[in-house]
Amino acid sequence: MSVRSAPLPSVTPAEMEFLISRTGMHLNAGQVADLVLAWRQVSAVAATIPRKPIPADDFAFAFRLPLPGAGARTRVKKSTPSQAKSK
Repeated sequence: MSVRSAPLPSVTPAEMEFLISRTGMHLNAGQVADLVLAWRQVSAVAATIPRKPIPADDFAFAFRLPLPGAGARTRVKKSTPSQAKSK
């Protein structure tokens, strides 16, 4: 099952000019119009990318501590220095 993301909101030329002014760039009206058009196209393409919901059991997203007392039952055999040399 995949989840479609909502399309990004459309940006107006005035909003794009505001964003451009914050970068310190000076673009003419044609370049601003090209950026607005590109934004609309990229947001439409991004909305078509399927997104899978994050599974709750995926260890990339969930970290679980061992149960209390579980460490006492699980023992790791430590090697001695002579065993480490022979490997």
